[in-house]
Amino acid sequence: MTISYRMPAADELEKISEQIMMSYLSAYQGLMAGEYLSSLQADHWVSILQEGAGKGDTCLIAESEGKIIGSTVFSVVKEGKDIYGEWHAFYLLPEYIGLGVGHSFYQRIEEEMLKQGCNYCLLEVLSSNQRAIRFYLSHGFTKTETFTVQEYGMILSCDKMRKDFKGYPSGGCVNNH
Repeated sequence: MTISYRMPAADELEKISEQIMMSYLSAYQGLMAGEYLSSLQADHWVSILQEGAGKGDTCLIAESEGKIIGSTVFSVVKEGKDIYGEWHAFYLLPEYIGLGVGHSFYQRIEEEMLKQGCNYCLLEVLSSNQRAIRFYLSHGFTKTETFTVQEYGMILSCDKMRKDFKGYPSGGCVNNH
């Protein structure tokens, strides 16, 4: 299986949104309210992706045989001397989970964050999403905080996680679901 990673063209947002929806439904089945999940449409993320692109967010896609199999979005935040990645989304189609695709995609994401000057990365993950938490822990992230949010009528427990790049000291927080 050959996988390539690239920044998408503007006319691919609908395909990316559909990939995110399929991945999201699989990832959150049993972790989020079924009514909410069943209400999501294939184009749900188009406006979110457009807004992120307008703010300068970085979107990367993973592609195999011309098919988008994964996507990620992160922002680069500059606060004083701090430059860090605020990782918003990382989704693979369910049939590609457990094949090493996530690992190779993560390596590409970290390379891009470093290329953009990030000293560390922050993310948030559902506390009940043990598969994702294991993945992040195995890639050097540590939990820094647990908090609760109310979204779409659900009360969700989330973990903030952080990974320092190149020996950067710990600290900081981010809002990222």
